[in-house]
Amino acid sequence: MSTISSPNQGLPDFTELAEKLQEAAQALLALSCPVIMDSDEPPPALEKAPPEIRSFRIPGYMLAKEKQMLEMLKAENWQEMFDKTYDQLYTLALLMQHFETDEKIDGFSVQQMGNTLMAPLDMLSRLCSLVADFRPVTAEH
Repeated sequence: MSTISSPNQGLPDFTELAEKLQEAAQALLALSCPVIMDSDEPPPALEKAPPEIRSFRIPGYMLAKEKQMLEMLKAENWQEMFDKTYDQLYTLALLMQHFETDEKIDGFSVQQMGNTLMAPLDMLSRLCSLVADFRPVTAEH
């Protein structure tokens, strides 16, 4: 692919930008493709762990927060909330890995990446706070 130099040095190099966007799109497609398992059997590590039933007493305010978080993320359960949070963090990290090591990044770009990281980190913090407040049900209750 040939590169055309811009008459105005202040304009970005759109060819380079297009190549980076192409790489990012391919990485996102690879991320979204389902992983095909060779077998229907669970991995050996999961077979060894015996099932365990746990009970927790969850205060009403936590149930209300859980409902808000489910609605905010358009998720049906905890697994989906954690998956969506992970996907946001993973996607941003994947995009950041496509920067060249010697590429200079201005402060605005770094600030934008930081702001973008804050949304999934905030959600992760909220999820962890909810889980940390679960209280196991004791024999007395």
